Amino acid sequence: MATGHETEHETGHENRPRTGPGGGASRPPASAHTEYRIAHLEERLARSDLAELGMRIEARGDAVHITGTASSAADREAILRIAAKELPGVAVRADIALADVTAPDRSEELS
Repeated sequence: MATGHETEHETGHENRPRTGPGGGASRPPASAHTEYRIAHLEERLARSDLAELGMRIEARGDAVHITGTASSAADREAILRIAAKELPGVAVRADIALADVTAPDRSEELS
């Protein structure tokens, strides 16, 4: 029962968490802070021993997606380790293919 002395804060009407489909709390889209952290990750990858410039890193909803091609499985794992360190608490989804560095089995004929 309201006594007439409650403020909006005390009644909670203005401070209820927003809910998304299914009744759970909805997550806001990636913030400017996440964008800053992505830029820092891109810089760190470019300056690392990997010198990786070919990765596309973008925020999509509440996750960060990394796509591109790595030279080796070890490089892909290093990229994912660095991403986890730079983006703690952010879901990281990766679609990183491995470059085919095997020599062709026959020579190419030019006409």
